[in-house]
Amino acid sequence: MNQAIKNNSWLLTQKTRIFFRSNEFKTKMNYVKASICAIIAGAILSFIIIGANDANPLLFFKYVFSLAFQPLMLDQTLTYWAIYIVAGLSVAIGFKAGLFNIGAPGQMLLAGSMSLVLGLKNPHISQGGGVVSALIISILVGSCLAAIAGALKAYFNIHEVVTTIMLNWIVWYVMKWMFMNQSFGLWEASRNSTKDITQVTDNFNLALNGQNWIIPFIIAIILLALAIFVINYTVLGFRIKAVGKSRDASLYAGTNVKFYMIVSMAISGGLAGVLGMLYYMTQSTVLQFTTDALPTVGFDAIAVALVAFTNGLSILPIALLWAIIKTSVMSTTQLPAFQMSKQMGQLIFGIIIYMTAISALFIYLKPILWIRRWFNIYHNKDARSEYQKYRLKIKEYKKEIKNINKEYHVQLKALKAKGNKEEVLNYKEEVNSQLTNLVGRINNLKTEINFFIQKRYKDSFMEGRKAIRTSYNNAIFGSIAAAMDRYVQANTEYTLKKQQVAFAKRQYEQTVKELTGKAKHECYELLNNYKKDAYLQLTNLHSAYSELISRQTEEIKGLKESYYPIFDQIHHQYENDHVLLKQHEKETMAKLNSEVKALKVKHKQQLHDLKQQQKVAKQQIKAQLKELKLARDNDPVLKQQVATIKENLNLKLQELKKEHLANLEKLRIEQRNELPELRNKYNHEVSLIIQAVKDDNKLLRQELLRKKETYKKAKLVQKGGQ
Repeated sequence: MNQAIKNNSWLLTQKTRIFFRSNEFKTKMNYVKASICAIIAGAILSFIIIGANDANPLLFFKYVFSLAFQPLMLDQTLTYWAIYIVAGLSVAIGFKAGLFNIGAPGQMLLAGSMSLVLGLKNPHISQGGGVVSALIISILVGSCLAAIAGALKAYFNIHEVVTTIMLNWIVWYVMKWMFMNQSFGLWEASRNSTKDITQVTDNFNLALNGQNWIIPFIIAIILLALAIFVINYTVLGFRIKAVGKSRDASLYAGTNVKFYMIVSMAISGGLAGVLGMLYYMTQSTVLQFTTDALPTVGFDAIAVALVAFTNGLSILPIALLWAIIKTSVMSTTQLPAFQMSKQMGQLIFGIIIYMTAISALFIYLKPILWIRRWFNIYHNKDARSEYQKYRLKIKEYKKEIKNINKEYHVQLKALKAKGNKEEVLNYKEEVNSQLTNLVGRINNLKTEINFFIQKRYKDSFMEGRKAIRTSYNNAIFGSIAAAMDRYVQANTEYTLKKQQVAFAKRQYEQTVKELTGKAKHECYELLNNYKKDAYLQLTNLHSAYSELISRQTEEIKGLKESYYPIFDQIHHQYENDHVLLKQHEKETMAKLNSEVKALKVKHKQQLHDLKQQQKVAKQQIKAQLKELKLARDNDPVLKQQVATIKENLNLKLQELKKEHLANLEKLRIEQRNELPELRNKYNHEVSLIIQAVKDDNKLLRQELLRKKETYKKAKLVQKGGQ
């Protein structure tokens, strides 16, 4: 048992090491680095602005974080945390599908407005019923609104940014009309806003034990967990990510790209709807339309998702940071120690948001790599001299460009004084050609410098202590990878042997299901065989009715066509006499209409007679079915056949069960005897794998020390020679 625990802990350690060396982990770390750098850059710019206002930046941000968690503001901070979690999720889902859902403000406004209407129109609603109803309504209206933009993108390739912005303002003005219309009874002219939901009803809120943050936070965490699970562990999430990465590849793979675009936008809109419900039931319990401004929280959602790089877990800390800034920055600017304007707080918040918007640029910021490359060039004498040659050539070309420009201005004045325009144009073309050639050479040299620096940096890994250490790490990693392959093979064999009983049970259940289904189908065929003739007769009745209608239509059509020659004769006879033409044509048309009418009356009678005949036939068929059913129920032969099928099924199932139990017992006895040995063999195999890796590590460590010693001696010899 102890050996198994040691083996499992070692395996877990090695898997962890492999994960931390994987490209996936390195990519995620690049995103984390970019987010941290963006926040730091925003903070530095904020420091500069705060310092320019004769205030202490460190003290300012200390107050920002301390005020956010003061008892008076803690509830608001935690509520905004929950709000920003849902906000970031709503935009992140759209980003996963390659769609930019900038319609979150309109979606949250529509959902929040409908939630307020629910509370204002139902003042006596219970808290549980109100929260559940508001949540369902918010998800539905948000999803429907976002799905419109998704459908326009999928079917008409109209960019989602355009459609969502337009939908934002459509929602704004529709809500403005609806709430400010006195006939709806939702507007308070004295306050220039909608009725306050907290004053209309006591139960329609998200408060729990006097705290507003608990229910929103529970909702936010549940939605976050669901989103992470759906995106990372379901087919739906895989399809959404595939569509976001490459729509063409997804299309060729057989994915319904249009469907998943609409679904991803609908999910994004549904989350934005929940955002609206949380915001308008906690932070803004009234709606004001005095100024045309959409809710800014919907736009903050974009920044939260961008900084978190659409990663679900990363949204948690970023949302908390946004909540702290949103809650306490404005208040901090008004403290006696600072006395700044409120616009200064908005400016600081805006700077941080702007830096997060360009956070992707910080992925390419690699100062440590650049310093290493620079040190690698200047530390090596040969590399430094070659690098300086490139720089000298560039300086020479730049100096030549400068001299050409000087000579160009002097020569141009002389040529203009002569007044020969052709010589001036020729001289300009010649100088432009020379300058273009020199600039091209400079650009080529710069490209060669970059290539030289990168090559030199890569070559440096093949020499010196760094190369020795790198080769050692690669060898260690290769040894672990080979051991893991061996472990996977041993584990698979052991697992398959251990799961033989489960496989046998599954196979037995599948066989029972097939036999039962086959027997049910045979019984159904026997018991319902009498209906076939009746159903055939009903089908013939319907066919006769359809044929009669078709024949009647053809008769009316034939009658009308028989009058076409008569109309042609009338036109030919009275071609120049318009009055007689119209009169005779009218008389003929009246005659045709009367004949058609008479024919329709005849057809109507025929249909009526046919319906009556079919009605009688159907009644006869129903009576016949009842008699046949009664005969079937009393038919001893049929009952015997059904009983035989059931008896055969039971016998087969009993035999199968006996066989299954015997096999199961045999397998269990085998496992009881073999599993301990197999387990010991498996643990022994894992122990051998671990020991092999340890032995490899010892050998590789000795080789590392030997190479280091050799390299050290070579360096000493080189220094002695110098």
